[in-house]
Amino acid sequence: MFKKVSRKISALLLFSLFSLSALSGCVPHTELNEKAIILAIGVDYEDEKYKVMFQYYNPTGIGGRTLVDNSQPNVLTSKGEGDNVYAALEDATFRCGREMMLGVTQFIVIGKKAAENSVEKVMDFTKSFFQSHPDMLVTVAEEEAEKVLEVKFSEGIVSTQKLKFLLTNAEKSGIVALPNALELFTALQTVRQSSALPRLRLLDSGQSDASEDGKTLEISGGVLINEGKAVDDVDIEVMSGLQILCCKTETGTVTVDYRDEKISVGLVNIKTKIKPSFENDQLVLTVDLRSGGRFLSTPKGRYEDENDELEKLCGDAVIKRMESAVKQTVFKYGADPFLLEKTIRHYDYGLWKKVEENFGEYLKNAKFKFSSHIEIDKLILSE
Repeated sequence: MFKKVSRKISALLLFSLFSLSALSGCVPHTELNEKAIILAIGVDYEDEKYKVMFQYYNPTGIGGRTLVDNSQPNVLTSKGEGDNVYAALEDATFRCGREMMLGVTQFIVIGKKAAENSVEKVMDFTKSFFQSHPDMLVTVAEEEAEKVLEVKFSEGIVSTQKLKFLLTNAEKSGIVALPNALELFTALQTVRQSSALPRLRLLDSGQSDASEDGKTLEISGGVLINEGKAVDDVDIEVMSGLQILCCKTETGTVTVDYRDEKISVGLVNIKTKIKPSFENDQLVLTVDLRSGGRFLSTPKGRYEDENDELEKLCGDAVIKRMESAVKQTVFKYGADPFLLEKTIRHYDYGLWKKVEENFGEYLKNAKFKFSSHIEIDKLILSE
């Protein structure tokens, strides 16, 4: 009896193993070295054609006896063109002979002409590739995006790390707003289709250790997007003001003149609230800024009894940034780069329905009321 049961079990195991081995041959799979694991994408527009260049991992440059084989380039590039970005990416993929993988893509660089033509059309490809990474950072090049991706930084495991650190550190410092692909795509679905993207400038570094080819990049300001395309360049002050209005930063720096010395204060825990209302057929937006403050260097004098005056000076300086941002974007173009539409919808949907049809004109003629309350830490107000 025991032998019969053993034979049945053995037969069942052999049948199961045979079935599994047969099934395994039906499961499609691709080796990683057969994929183009894309790290960055550059998009240009010329002669009514989209031209793309992407950087992707070089499998021969990693995974050796050490993490990185310095004798091999750790990224390769491929180029393609087409009537749209999707077609151009497919062309570039065909040329490099590998299946495209966008799951770890770190950023997209849009060339100046492509941005002026339509940022919305550039970003449409993210809807076609379901595996597109929603956290991809999006920037605009002062000239061609291809030239930005050609810069080979020697810092980091791959060249793209340097640029990503540059962008994220600028955002953390309150210098620029830095929307990712998902945030930009969301902004492009609003009535005014507005946003503000960091602008990258190519420079001669003069330092061989900065990059392999003596080139480097800097953030030279931003690009205002309105009605789905680039309409103007803005400076760093405007970008900083927009970031505060977007409530996307908790830190920043402000420098004020006081008693014959320049005093720099680090802003911490920045909170901005915008409340909409409607008065005399005019859209009114009340902006309240609150923040803590810390001296970045010890002042020459002792100002414990004059703390209120210093706090007001710092508040006025920040308000000036926000006013500059509003003037160059909202009043000039009727743009909505800090998503006032969302704020109005949230606070008063009835008000939104009143201004929705002519929202751009209401923005151009809106009234902003700014107030600030900055509380500087008194513990370091001494010599």
